[in-house]
Amino acid sequence: MNQFEENFQDYWFGQPVTPSLSPVFGAEKLWEMENDYSYLKYLYPNICSKIRDSVEEECDQLEYEGSLMFDTYPDKISLQELAHKILMKCNQKEPDTFPTDNPHIREMTEIILYNEILFRRNRYRNRKRLYF
Repeated sequence: MNQFEENFQDYWFGQPVTPSLSPVFGAEKLWEMENDYSYLKYLYPNICSKIRDSVEEECDQLEYEGSLMFDTYPDKISLQELAHKILMKCNQKEPDTFPTDNPHIREMTEIILYNEILFRRNRYRNRKRLYF
């Protein structure tokens, strides 16, 4: 063995990482998290499920690069307005179930919205990391 091969062996740490490999590390945990989240959403009470459906529709429209959903610090007033807009849509579908003057339903809508945004932000960041 010559001098070069001895030095090379001292600094060789194993198989090189190739960019052509598919994302393996972390993908299983991401799928597990999504399965857990979808099952727990299935367990929501009936009124929460109706709000959740409207929240998911609205978040689907906001899922693009540079959206309010992916801001580092989203504006609270904008999120409250978005929750109010969602509640108004629910109220148009079922006026008796979703009274707009009830503060508890409004706050529940905000909580469901924030939870959905948190999930989507986490999923977006984790998927982005898988392909680096």
